[in-house]
Amino acid sequence: MTLKKFASVNPEYKELRCNGVSIWAKIADTDRTRTDGLAGVASLPDHQGMLFDFHDEQPVAFWMKGCAVDLSIAFITKTGVIVDIQDMNAAAPTILHNSPIPVKYALEVPQGYFARHGIALGAKISP
Repeated sequence: MTLKKFASVNPEYKELRCNGVSIWAKIADTDRTRTDGLAGVASLPDHQGMLFDFHDEQPVAFWMKGCAVDLSIAFITKTGVIVDIQDMNAAAPTILHNSPIPVKYALEVPQGYFARHGIALGAKISP
C-alpha cells in the first residue's frame, strides 16, 4: 500500500515531515491514548509511529510495559525541535526513558528509524 493510500484509509494518522522524510503518526493526545501508547502492537511498519501530544511542555517519561516492538523515541519541543533520541527495548519494559528537558511532544517509531533516515538532535519535525 502506498503512503497516500494508507493516509486515505487511516484518517487517525497524521503525516509528519523531517529531513524530507514522511512519518505517519497516530496521535495520542488524551490521558487514555497516551497511557495505552503502542502497548499490544505486534509490529510497526517503517514510516509509522505514534506522536504523543502533552499540550504543554513538561518533563515526561516512557517505559515499554506491554510493548512487543523495540522502539526509538524522540523528545520534541513545542517548536518541533528534537532535543533527545533514545532507543527503547521491549525486553526491558520497566526502564524509564526521561526527557532531558520539558517537551510538548514525543514520537515513537521503529527502533533505528531516526538513524536510518539521518534524523538527529536539532532536526525539526513539521506537520
